[in-house]
Order: sequence, then structure tokens, then C-alpha cells
Amino acid sequence: MPMTRLAALLACFATLAVFAAPAEAQSRRELAQRIDRLEARMAELDDSALAGDPVAERLMQRVDALEREQRVLTGEVETLTYQNRQLRNEVERLRNSASQPFGGSQTSQSGGPAQLEPDSDSYAGEDLAVVNPDDPFAQERAAATGQLSLPGSGAGPANDNGAPRRSETAGGRGPASLAGASNATLPEPATLFQNGRNRLLDGDFGGAQEQFAQFTNAYGDHELAGQAWYWLGETHFVQGDFQNAADSYLSSLQAQRQGPRAPDALVRLAASLAAMDQVAEACGVLAGFDAEFPNADEESRRKASREAARAGC
Repeated sequence: MPMTRLAALLACFATLAVFAAPAEAQSRRELAQRIDRLEARMAELDDSALAGDPVAERLMQRVDALEREQRVLTGEVETLTYQNRQLRNEVERLRNSASQPFGGSQTSQSGGPAQLEPDSDSYAGEDLAVVNPDDPFAQERAAATGQLSLPGSGAGPANDNGAPRRSETAGGRGPASLAGASNATLPEPATLFQNGRNRLLDGDFGGAQEQFAQFTNAYGDHELAGQAWYWLGETHFVQGDFQNAADSYLSSLQAQRQGPRAPDALVRLAASLAAMDQVAEACGVLAGFDAEFPNADEESRRKASREAARAGC
């Protein structure tokens, strides 16, 4: 009897195993099919977004509008920050320049009487203020003449002894020093380029714009000129100056047609044109992306596709 029960239990387990295996295999197949269907659906949604699906297109337009508004606001903030910094520098420069004339005038005033003493000693033998020795008012005339000679002595002998020439020279050194500062030797190209990149990373778009503008003006033939033009365009683009941004991106392409930033420069050129409502020109620029850069990386291709979708090409 016990052997019969044991055999029955073994038969039951075998039957369950036979039916459970197909059920498990079937559930795995269904799960794989569901995953395939989800992936296909996601691909369809991605294609529809790039193909002009109305809902996706409206969302992309809204996101694009928000991004542009943020760029404009960021540019305004950075412009105000740059102007504030320039005003502080100008106030400091005026403060320093205002202190120099006072020091020079004090020096001339302190040095004036010492230089006039020998001249006054040379006339010690005769009193120019007294015309007639028997004049009863000789002392009063001498005192009056002495008082009136102070302004004249400050102007006349100072000219003879060179005091005004020192003042003129001091005044002349101011503009000369300013001219020397404006014509000062620029840093090395790599240093100037890195300074602009550092300013850009710090969010100082005004300072970065100044650095890259100096680079492109001074080192237009350098191997980094194409990248400098590109980053100069970025500083204009984030501040909403799309015309100068487009010019800078175009100059970047002209400087280095196949440079490392050339694909991005072409996409940003199209974005700048689209921002100025030149959609047809923007689409024409993007249409030549694949032919112009057949070896562009995937990230650059995605940027071109997104920009084409935003412009409605």
C-alpha cells in the first residue's frame, strides 16, 4: 500500500512538471514580445516627433521658445554684470588718475618756492618796488608790490625755471600711459584662447566675447582661429545677438571648413538664421549637413536633426 501511494505522488509531480515547462516558456515568449512591441512603439514615437507629429511639434516649439527666452534673459544678466564690472573699473581708474594731479601740484607748489629763491636772491641788491628812495610812501609801495608779485612770480619765473614744463610732462604721461595700455602686447594665442574659454565656463559671456574678439582680430591665421570664431558666436548667440552670431559661425566655417567645431558651427548658423525668421535659409544650410560632413559623429547628427525639426524643415 505505501508503495502504491509513493508511485501516485511521483506520477503527479511528473505531470505538473510536464505542464509547467510549456507555461513558463510561454510566459517568457510573451514578455519578450511585449518588450519588442514597446520598443517598436518608442521608435514610432521618435520618428513621429521628427516627422512632424502635431502634438510633438507643438511641444518642441514650446521647449524651443523657453530655451530662447532663457538664453535672452541669461544674456541680459551677463551684459549687466559686464557693464557693472566695467563701471567699477572706470571708477577705480578715475580715482587713481584724480589722485595723481593733486600729488603733482603739491610737488610743484613745494618745489616752486625753493626754485624761486635763487632768482629772488639775484635781485637782493636792488629793490624793484622802490622807484624813488626819498618817496615817503616807499614802504607801503614795497609791501603792495610784494603782494602783487606773488601771482606773477608763480606764473613768470615758474615758466623760466621749468615748473610748468614738469606739470605738462606729468599731464602728458597720463594719455601716453593710456595709449601704451591700449597698444600693449597681447598674450600668446593659446593663453588668450584659454582665457576666453575660462570666462565662458564661468558664465562671463561679456568677458569671453572680448577675449575671443581680440583673438580673432590678432590671430586670424592661427590654427585655433576656427574654434575662436565658434566660441565668439556662442557668446553672441546666448545674448540674443543672432546676426553677429551668424557672422561668427560663418567666419568659423571659412577659417576651418573641416575643423573640430565645423559641424556644430553649421548647425548653430542654421539656428541663428531660424531665430531671425530666415527659415528657408536655415533649412538650406541644414540640407547640406550630410554632404558637408559625412564623417560627423552621432551627437552632431542629432543636433542637426533636432534643429531641422525645430525649424520645420
